[in-house]
Amino acid sequence: MGGHTEDRSASAAGIGNLLGGDGFRGIGMSLVFVAHVFANADPAPNLASYGWAKQPIARIDLALATFFVLSGYLISRPFLRSFVLGTKRPSVRRFVRNRVLRIVPIFYLIAVLVLLRFGLDGAIGPTPDNPSGTAPASSWWQVLSIFTFTQSYSGGSATLPIGQAWSLDVEVAFYIAIPVAAWISYKLVGPLKTRRARCIAALVFIGGLTLLVIALRQYANNTFALLTSPPLIVYVFLPGVALAAIEPFAVPWFRGHPLRARRFAWGAVAVAVIACLLYMKWDYEAGTTQIHHALGRRSVLLALFGFALIGAMMALQLGTDRAPRWLNNRATNWIGERSYAFYIVHVWVIFEIIDVVGADTDPVLLGAILFLAGYPISVAVAGLSWRYVEKPCLERRLPWAPGLRPETDKAHEVRDPPSEPAPAK
Repeated sequence: MGGHTEDRSASAAGIGNLLGGDGFRGIGMSLVFVAHVFANADPAPNLASYGWAKQPIARIDLALATFFVLSGYLISRPFLRSFVLGTKRPSVRRFVRNRVLRIVPIFYLIAVLVLLRFGLDGAIGPTPDNPSGTAPASSWWQVLSIFTFTQSYSGGSATLPIGQAWSLDVEVAFYIAIPVAAWISYKLVGPLKTRRARCIAALVFIGGLTLLVIALRQYANNTFALLTSPPLIVYVFLPGVALAAIEPFAVPWFRGHPLRARRFAWGAVAVAVIACLLYMKWDYEAGTTQIHHALGRRSVLLALFGFALIGAMMALQLGTDRAPRWLNNRATNWIGERSYAFYIVHVWVIFEIIDVVGADTDPVLLGAILFLAGYPISVAVAGLSWRYVEKPCLERRLPWAPGLRPETDKAHEVRDPPSEPAPAK
């Protein structure tokens, strides 16, 4: 049993299959890889070895922020669709089952292999940012935290080769929060008699929560564990949740109006570009303004950037029934489909290459070697993971939102459940 597909009446109140969703992941994951190559090849703090180029290099973290916005949209939309339109609710039990099948098996496998290879100190040799090649061993509870998706809060050297999995900790927390928030919303929906009223209520709550979270981040003392804790990092998911609430009302506005959709998409892209430029300029410090440490207006710009880009994709597809070819093609979709394992394993690959060529190699040369060798190796490992672990697990998923039925040939993550007709303008 494969991924999810729609019945013929499905797309009346939504996009359906988000064209370019996998391609977006593929390009975004490639950018994250480039950012980690630069960071791991540089012995100087805060990317100082790259001079003026450190600004655009450090700002590649916007790709990860947009991943979170996309995840917020894709995961929340069946629940938001049900809340706003008053349709049948998704199955939480099947939702949990499907998320476990998607996230857990390959992560556990790679985490075990990393521990066997790197040991409790997370090191196999010197790296540019750890010239001694040694680190204190992790305790048993720090190792356990890897498998409970809480490593961001426990620390420990053993997590270094999969330190990027802090974002998985955040994702898992979001997966737990969405059904809980939906259940509370269903209980409170009574006084809201119309779809428009429910949509407005959802947007007011989402907007207020986003601003509250961004304000509270100021008091986290720049502590990584606090800033990446679910209550303080949820702001990067909420723009996607807002898009899910708006979507049923965007359908009649854009569908069948390609010119309007294109104009809106270009306008949204312009907003994203401006947000990116301001994010690079305001209070710039490469070591403290990444997504997990962004504060104040930088947090607002992160949220706005992802909101604008994903909104542009949605509008363009609604109006033209397509996505840009550079985004939706065989190569980007192939990489995007396998981006999860790529994300988990690529830092391990980078560490292995550094151990072979030497941590004292010139940063520019080391970066070139890491990219030219590390990228294809990571892609190859991700391909094997997809074929032998991920796809077999995904084929065991069950339809979890109203109207979904099994699809036998694909297992993409970007399907949307059908719903009832869109509300009138």
